Amino acid sequence: MRSKAIVLLLAAVLMSLQGCDIFQTREPEPPTQDISTFDPPVSPDIVLRNLQFAISEYNVDNYMRCFTDTAMRVFVFIPAQEVRANFESVFQEWDLQAERRYFQNLGQPSSASPLLTLTMQPPNVTADSVVYTINYTLFFPHRRAGVPQVVRGNMQLYLGVDNQRRWSINRWEDFKTTTDTTWSFWKAVFSGS
Repeated sequence: MRSKAIVLLLAAVLMSLQGCDIFQTREPEPPTQDISTFDPPVSPDIVLRNLQFAISEYNVDNYMRCFTDTAMRVFVFIPAQEVRANFESVFQEWDLQAERRYFQNLGQPSSASPLLTLTMQPPNVTADSVVYTINYTLFFPHRRAGVPQVVRGNMQLYLGVDNQRRWSINRWEDFKTTTDTTWSFWKAVFSGS
């Protein structure tokens, strides 16, 4: 008798569940996190790839992870000469906080995805450092009127390795190569709060 009651109770429960679509597939929920592509920087070329992804995904935290943040090596940015002459006060104390502020102030891209294109010469390699000489073109669809959305130039990136064998950029020198606007100009324009 007891088993008959359990079977009837189980049948009643199953029939009540049939009407509420509990066994139906549902629409997946959208992801709650931003896209993030960042590989452990165990080689210098990964740092450059991480920099490109951080820009294309507009990921401020990953962008900052590309730079040195240790007591042994302090990040240095040297702007293009003509930009330094016009914005001397902006670059007098350029540091990682200024780098973060500039990148945040670019704001979310307004339309297409940003794109950083790099054309590199063979790097100068030592046991604990690498120097890249790179021609760059950076497209970033920001919303600031009167400021070009494309910059071009040449940069020298100095990368070092820490005691955990992670590579990062510790010095960045920017140079003007054409009549186009350089990355330094964007840093100056977007450096304010």
